[in-house]
Amino acid sequence: MDQNHLCYLYTTGQGARNVAIQSAQAKTIHIMTPPEQFHDTLTRAPLTALAPMQDVTDLPFWQLMARYGGPDLYFTEYFRVREGSRLEKKILKSIIHNSTGKPAIAQMIGSHIPSLVRTAKELQQHAIAGIDLNLGCPAPVVYKKCAGGGLLREPKRIDGILGALREAVEIPFTVKTRIGFDDPAVFDELLPIFAKHQIDLLTVHGRTVHEGYRSEVHYDYIAHAADTLHCPVLANGNIYSASKAQAELASTGANGLMIGRGAIRNPWIFH
Repeated sequence: MDQNHLCYLYTTGQGARNVAIQSAQAKTIHIMTPPEQFHDTLTRAPLTALAPMQDVTDLPFWQLMARYGGPDLYFTEYFRVREGSRLEKKILKSIIHNSTGKPAIAQMIGSHIPSLVRTAKELQQHAIAGIDLNLGCPAPVVYKKCAGGGLLREPKRIDGILGALREAVEIPFTVKTRIGFDDPAVFDELLPIFAKHQIDLLTVHGRTVHEGYRSEVHYDYIAHAADTLHCPVLANGNIYSASKAQAELASTGANGLMIGRGAIRNPWIFH
């Protein structure tokens, strides 16, 4: 191309447009999808997550946490799943308007497999990083319906639920659990089930459902999970300070921490 033709292109603006297009193409930046954000976050150590707390960890709470440092992962309040249930708009708002810049994982609670599968598919139409199944809620109104921590009395049923969800969930699939309903011996039955269904992340609250929040946390069970499973494990329970966080990371060998009530007491805990 001779010099006169180049001058013509720039005079007419065509050359400038071509240069602008080439420059834009050269500077194209890949924006990660929420699931990609999740996998990128797992490379960090230690990983931090805000625990889902019903009627507490809503969108304004997330925004408050983000203002003071914030965790690497946010978990929604649980979506109640049963026959005929629909996605709760208040909780869905946290996903649609998530402005924290961090991945959000949608948590479900329930035991009816067709409804759990349906809800998981509905949730995957939104900008979420993953789907979490609640196997730890100790509220009597929940466990008496054989949901949340109530399912820990039936490992075979958990096996069936995880199998159906693993097949339906095309993005990261995670689980939050306690170490048993009233007997932590069941934990050794649960770990192979979690491994079998290749969950992407496990959060372990180191108490049984029966213990609620009264007893000391059994961090040795969390250490056992971290040592046994190939997926990352988060330790959960009684983390109220940076020194406590460091101590339990060291004692359990977990990949990170999920903090709930400690974040209410101290919004700066993730900073």
